[in-house]
Amino acid sequence: MKFFFALLVFAIITIPLNAQFTDSTTKYLNINSGGSINKTKDGSNYLLNNGVQFSVKKQRTTLNSSATWIYGANPEKLTNNDFSLSSNVNLYRHFAEFYYWGLLHYTTSYSLNIKNQGQVGIGVAYNFLNKKDIWLNVSNGFIGELSRIIENDTSIVNYQTIRNSLRVQFMLKLGERFTFKTGGFFQPSLKYISDHILTNDTELIYQLWKGLQLNTRFMYNKISRTEKENLVFTYGLKYAIYF
Repeated sequence: MKFFFALLVFAIITIPLNAQFTDSTTKYLNINSGGSINKTKDGSNYLLNNGVQFSVKKQRTTLNSSATWIYGANPEKLTNNDFSLSSNVNLYRHFAEFYYWGLLHYTTSYSLNIKNQGQVGIGVAYNFLNKKDIWLNVSNGFIGELSRIIENDTSIVNYQTIRNSLRVQFMLKLGERFTFKTGGFFQPSLKYISDHILTNDTELIYQLWKGLQLNTRFMYNKISRTEKENLVFTYGLKYAIYF
C-alpha cells in the first residue's frame, strides 16, 4: 500500500497532464488503490485492491502492461491473496478500427485455488464504436494455458489446455465527470466447454480534479475447474495521466 501511495504522489508532482494520446503524448499511466473495511467487536473484515497499468502507443502499435493485487481477510481466515500480471500488444495494419493482438498473462489466486497459471494467446479485435464519449470493442482469439490448481480443495493438479477467448469491452462517458466502464472474458476450453473461465470488471469513475478520480469497482471471477468464484466490490482513488 505504501508503494502505491508513493508512486501516486510522485506521478502527481512530476508528470504533466493530457486528455488522450497525441503525437507528443505517447505514454499512459494508471494507478489505483481501493478497498473496504468493516470493523466490529469480533474483529475486522477488510479487502484491498491495488493496480498499475502502463501503455505505450506508437504509430501502428500499442503495448499495454498491468499488475493487480487483491488482499483480504476476516477474523476467521485469509480470504484473498490474488496477484496477476499481464502484457499485451495491439498491431494495427489494415483498418483503423481493426487490429491483431498478442497476450502474455500470469495469475496466482488464493481465493480461486490457482497456484500458478500462465496464458499465451493471439487473436483479432474490432472497435464497433470508437468515439470520445462511447466505445465498444469485441475481440476473439486462442489462448494456450498451463496451470497448477487445487481441485476439490485437496488435490493439486497440473494441466494444460487450449481455450477460445472472447472479450467484450464498453465505455460510456456521462457528462464531464462520470465514466462507466465494463468488460469481461469468456474462455471455454476447446475440449470441454464445462471447463471455462468467466470474468467481469466494471467501474464507475467520478473525475475529482484533473487526473485524480474517485473509483467504484466491481469484479467477478469464476474458474469452473476449481469450482471457485469470487466477487470483489471496492472503492478508492485512481490517478490516470498521459505524457
